[in-house]
Amino acid sequence: MIRISIDKKELAKLKKLKVKLSRATQDRGFLKSTGQLLVSRGKQNLEDGGSASVSWPLLAESTRKQKLRQGYSLKPLQREGLLKRSLNWQVTGGLYVSGVNYIKYHQSDEPRTVLPERKVYTVEQEDIFDIRDFLIRRFEKTSL
Repeated sequence: MIRISIDKKELAKLKKLKVKLSRATQDRGFLKSTGQLLVSRGKQNLEDGGSASVSWPLLAESTRKQKLRQGYSLKPLQREGLLKRSLNWQVTGGLYVSGVNYIKYHQSDEPRTVLPERKVYTVEQEDIFDIRDFLIRRFEKTSL
């Protein structure tokens, strides 16, 4: 049998850290920085035709021909730029990222029958490092 004992003072320190961490993750500055990062990543994914880790499927031949005839870009999810312009974030009790209504079909993890998966909002490894840095700065700010 293993016995673990925790000093009450150490437990109190852990509880204080939990409260500070909770405050830091709800801090408006942290949420704003994270929202800006996510929207920037979404716009980059649209430009690149996928994320750093997952390339989007190519357009169907019929779609390529149609876009070519109409003079549109042959990049997936780009026609007149509405989707890219619609990417946004706001802080209202938490972080909310958004875009035109049909972005939900591309972002969804639901099984697919027609639309291929082309996630606009992704979090890459470098983003995790940035978000961690945002959080550390906010955590240090709340600790003062």
